[in-house]
Amino acid sequence: MDFPRSEKKWLLRQLPTDITETQVKKIARDAGIPETIVTLLIHRGISDKRNIKDFLNPSLHELPRPHLMKGMNEAVSILLGALKFQQPVTVFGDFDADGVTATAVLSQFFKELGVPSHSYIPDRMREGYGLNIKAVRKIFDHNMQQWGEAGVLLTADCGISDTDVVSAAKNLGFRVIITDHHKPPNELPQADAILNPLQPGCTFPCKHLAGVGVAFYLILGLRSELITYGHWPENKIPNLKLYMDLVAIGTVADQVPVTGCNRIIVKSGLEILNQANRVGLQKLLDNAKNSNTDVTVEDIAFRLAPRINAIGRIGSAGKAVKLMTTNFPEEAQQFAEELEAANNSRKSIEADIFTEAASMVSPETLDTAHSLVLFKNDWHQGVLGIVASRLSDQFYRPVILLTDSTQDDSGEVQKLVKGSGRSIEGIDIHKAVSSCQEMLQRFGGHAGAVGLTLPADNITSFRHRFDAFIGAQSGKDTFSPSLLIDMQTTLNELADQKFLAAFISLAPFGAGFPEPIFCMRSQKLSKPRLVGTNHLRFSIMENGKSINGIGFGFGKLVAASQKGVMDLAFTLRLNSYMGQEKWQLNVVDLRPSIA
Repeated sequence: MDFPRSEKKWLLRQLPTDITETQVKKIARDAGIPETIVTLLIHRGISDKRNIKDFLNPSLHELPRPHLMKGMNEAVSILLGALKFQQPVTVFGDFDADGVTATAVLSQFFKELGVPSHSYIPDRMREGYGLNIKAVRKIFDHNMQQWGEAGVLLTADCGISDTDVVSAAKNLGFRVIITDHHKPPNELPQADAILNPLQPGCTFPCKHLAGVGVAFYLILGLRSELITYGHWPENKIPNLKLYMDLVAIGTVADQVPVTGCNRIIVKSGLEILNQANRVGLQKLLDNAKNSNTDVTVEDIAFRLAPRINAIGRIGSAGKAVKLMTTNFPEEAQQFAEELEAANNSRKSIEADIFTEAASMVSPETLDTAHSLVLFKNDWHQGVLGIVASRLSDQFYRPVILLTDSTQDDSGEVQKLVKGSGRSIEGIDIHKAVSSCQEMLQRFGGHAGAVGLTLPADNITSFRHRFDAFIGAQSGKDTFSPSLLIDMQTTLNELADQKFLAAFISLAPFGAGFPEPIFCMRSQKLSKPRLVGTNHLRFSIMENGKSINGIGFGFGKLVAASQKGVMDLAFTLRLNSYMGQEKWQLNVVDLRPSIA
C-alpha cells in the first residue's frame, strides 16, 4: 500500500569519536545519573563530571561579576551622577520582547532607586529599529521642558550600530550609554559607555546574553556600587532576583543559547515567574494559558513572547512595558487585553499574507530557484519576518518578503521597498544579502535572519543576484530537511523512574540546548484517532506499560496508523491535568515503517 512518507531525513546522533561507551558508563557512575542522560548531555557538549553537576544544578551565585563587563565602571559612574544630581535618564528600547523586557527592567529599577526617568520605544512602522534623530530630538525637548537638561540617554537592546545618531545626541548634551548584544560594527559609536559582551576588548565570559541580560547586568553593577557606598540599610537592599522573570522572558524570546549564564537566568526566571509576583504578567498568562500548570520555556516562547511582540508589530510596544511594570490590577487587565487583541490581529494578518505569498510560489520556481524573494505592495511590514520563517519551513529554502516603504529616514518620498528574510540550516542569509549591498539602501541581521530596504527598481536584479549567491553556497543536500535524533529507545526505557527523575533536571531547553528527540520504530499505535482540526491522538503499549501521544498537524496519518506499524520521532513532556502528572509523547515526525 502506498502511504505518504515523511520528507525529513532522520539522522541519529553519534558519540564523539573521542568518547567510548565505557567512558559513558564511568561518567554515569561517577555522576550518579543514568547513562541515557549522560549520552544526551554529551550530545550537547557536556561530558566533564563537574560540568555535568553544575549544569544540572544552576545557581545565581555562579553568574560572573558585573564589573568583568567592559564599560561597566563608566556606565555605573554616569548613573551614580544622575542619581546624585537628579538628572533624567531616558531608556530607549527596541520594540521586540527582548527590548521591551530590557526597558522594563531598567525603568523599574530606576523608579525603585528614585532616579528621574522615563522610557521611549520607537514605532516599528514609522521609525524602524534603533536610535533615530527625530526621536532623540523629541526626547531632548521633553527632558528640557520637564527637567531643564538633556540628562542620560540609555539604550536597551539597540544602539551599537547607530554611530551618527549617538554623535548627534551627544551634541545635544546627552550623556549616552549603550547596552546592546548585537554584533558591533568596525567603528563603534562614540558613546560615553558601551556595554556589549561582543565588543573588542571585553573579557566578560558570557558572550551570548540577550539584550535584557546586558540590561540586567547594568542594574546588578549599579546595585553593587550602591551597596559599597551604603546607599541602603541592609534590610532595604533591592532583591534583583525578583527581576529574573522579565530577564528570562526576553532571553527565551530572543532565542539566544540557553547555556552558561542564560541557563542560570532562565531557570531562576521560571521560578520567579511561577510565583506570580507581577500582576501584569499574571493577567497576560490568564489569557495565554488554558491551564494552571507551571509556566515553562515553551509557554514563554509560544504564549507570552508572541503577545509581547505583537503589540510592537502592529501597535505601541510601550504598552507592554507598562503591563510589566504596573502594580494596579485594573490597569494590568486593560493592557493584557490590548496585547491579546494585538496578537489576534497579528495572527489574522499573518495568515492572510502567508496564503498570498505561498500562492505566488509555482512548482517551476521550486524546481529552479534556490531562494524565494516575494513582493506585494500592501503587506504589513510588522509580520513579514514571521511569515518568511513559516515559508522557509514550508519550502525549505531562504525566503525574503518585501513590501512598499515610501519614506526614507529623512522623510523624503521615495519608491522604496522594505522587508525581512529568514534562512535554513547551512545558508548564511546575511552574507548573501551583503553580496548585493550596492543595490540596497540599508540592511542588517545575522546568519539566520535579515532586514533590508532597497529601491523598488532593484527588486528583480536583487532577486537574481541573491539567488545566485545562495546557489553557490549550497550543496546537494542543502535543500533536503533533516531531523537530528538523540537516540532510539523503547517504552520500557522511557518508563524507568531514575531516567525520568534525571530527565526533569535537564530543563530548561531552548536554542543552543535543544530538547532531546527520541525515536521508536515499528510501533503499532493503540487507538489512533483524529482530534481537533488535524491532530493525531494515540497510545503506545508495551509489557503492561502505556503512554499517551499527540501529533499536532499529523491528522492526515490517522488512516496509515490504523492499518500498519509506524516509526515515530518525539519529545517527552510531563503534563498536568486535574491534579495528576503524566508523561506524554509529542510527535515531531511520523512515518509508516518499511519492513
